[in-house]
Amino acid sequence: MTGAGYEERGRARHRHLAASLDRDVAHWVEATRRSPLLEKHHSQVVCLAGMLDACRRDLGELPDDESRERILDLHHVWDFFRSKLILRCLPQYQAFLDTADELAWACYEPAWPADGPAARPVPPLLFLNRAEAPFALARGSDYKAFLPSGVRTHTGEEAAQQLPFPIIGVPWYQTEHLPGLLAVAHEVGHHVEDDLGLTGTLRDRLHTSGLDAGRLIIWDGWLGEVFADVCACLACGPAYTDTLADALTAVGTRRSAAYPPSLLRLRICRTVLGSSGPAPAGEVAAVVEALTADGYPQLGGRTLRDALGCAEALELEPPALNLLNGLDSEIRDPRAALAAAARAFLLDPAQYDRGNVGARVCREVLARRPVGLRSAEAAADDGARQAGAAAGHALAALLAGAE
Repeated sequence: MTGAGYEERGRARHRHLAASLDRDVAHWVEATRRSPLLEKHHSQVVCLAGMLDACRRDLGELPDDESRERILDLHHVWDFFRSKLILRCLPQYQAFLDTADELAWACYEPAWPADGPAARPVPPLLFLNRAEAPFALARGSDYKAFLPSGVRTHTGEEAAQQLPFPIIGVPWYQTEHLPGLLAVAHEVGHHVEDDLGLTGTLRDRLHTSGLDAGRLIIWDGWLGEVFADVCACLACGPAYTDTLADALTAVGTRRSAAYPPSLLRLRICRTVLGSSGPAPAGEVAAVVEALTADGYPQLGGRTLRDALGCAEALELEPPALNLLNGLDSEIRDPRAALAAAARAFLLDPAQYDRGNVGARVCREVLARRPVGLRSAEAAADDGARQAGAAAGHALAALLAGAE
């Protein structure tokens, strides 16, 4: 029997290369629909499936050699997201990442008005990263710097210019320090601003604060980080301020120009929470009032306090003492449960460790997590796939070298 020629074998290899991507993505779509380990990530995977499918269809007319290179690039892009989902299947990371997901969702979901559109944007995906501190990348951001070992081709680099949904990186070391996870509430604040289109409104509010022109320029440069701190304070209460104070002390004088000075950040947080202490500086009080006093159309007319506040996170002493004494915190809201863990650590770090408080709070949070797809995601397949398809068409244009 005469063997097949090289060209025929090459076409078969190309089919197999494409089929492996299609089959793997289909597996993950089904897994997130049915597996309790992954069901909270269904809309994210559906979005990715829509992106990759639309891109593959658009690239279908390329010559085989060029199409092969583009599909290898798609494998590389898919691996960026798949690797973050796989970690959730490993026992040593599962509880921490699932707890982080619950915190992020509890901070993100309340921002959306109840009478808003049923098809909401795909929520943020958290992942472990070697960065020193948590960070956020908005949907549409360039993420090629986070692709391991680069991508295969120059056009592949261009493919990593637009995230199909937002992401939040969490340092690996925080898997053993649950109080540091409250910083996720700050990062979610950035995504709330981006996904609800609040930036223009925030600037308008800032300009009604009564600050003089020179100070307005300075505060405008800080506005995104100030808003994220406000969101985190409302979500996690004074525990966020306490963990932020420790984090700022640890980094010392190193800071980005995007942030207010450390003492000013803490004063902003305490002003948001109405904490006792020195009277807030006039401009701090003016800025906090401008951002929090009135309702936002994007929030269904609610104020930030009404939309994002967590009453349980304001009374942390009893649940923190419960945790230190080996008892359940008796808190249902993930934001307040993690805030109580942070408060317990602040009160007695040694007993926090002896009592295995971090692991116990993770178990509490996950024991109270509803089973199944999140209600806002269950009806969102079409919206997630359409969002992915739009990203896929843009991705195909980049990979094909289109302008």
